[in-house]
Amino acid sequence: MIRNKNQNTEDAVSPVVGVMLMLVVTIIIAAVVSGFAGGLMGGGSNQKTPTLALDVKIANTGNAASSGFSATVLSISDPTPSKSLLLTTQWVTTMKTQAWSTGATTSTAVGKAFASGGNSTINYAPYGFGPGVSGLANLNSPYNQNQTFGNFTLMQGTGLVAEPATTYSGYLTSGGAGSAMQQILGSGWEQLSPGDTVTVRVIYTPTGKAVFQKDVAVTGA
Repeated sequence: MIRNKNQNTEDAVSPVVGVMLMLVVTIIIAAVVSGFAGGLMGGGSNQKTPTLALDVKIANTGNAASSGFSATVLSISDPTPSKSLLLTTQWVTTMKTQAWSTGATTSTAVGKAFASGGNSTINYAPYGFGPGVSGLANLNSPYNQNQTFGNFTLMQGTGLVAEPATTYSGYLTSGGAGSAMQQILGSGWEQLSPGDTVTVRVIYTPTGKAVFQKDVAVTGA
């Protein structure tokens, strides 16, 4: 009787140990799979968004020589390629020729590489100069390929600029879709008056987060 009892106990232990080992293996596999899936799902959200401070100026004097968009990078947490940035502006103004307000206008300058179509070359404003721009950089139009938005890196001290299109008399025109100022401010930007406000935003596209936003007052003569 005693021998049979011990034998039965030993027989019962083996299945219990087997079940416990299966549970341990299952838990380990589940943890590995969960960690791997979490890494895939959360990889993009863990990407670091840079911080950016800009000194932005927008002027409209009615004459091209003293009008335009300019910005200087005061500080940035990490050097950031301009192709990873989206610059947007939005504004409302009272027309110079009529006493009513326009609707809000939004335009974007998306980081893109310098491109050519046929005999024409497409530039994307704003144009860069200074730190982060490789090779020689012109301070005035015509700008080099490396200065087009999307081909340079924003660093402390990097400058950005967009100039208006003009008539032969030097007064401002919208200039069409290829105009640097229209790329930045949208159609009808020449109706902006001193004292009007333009909201300037910079979006870091990998995370979709705004890294800069400021209401910029338009200056005149």
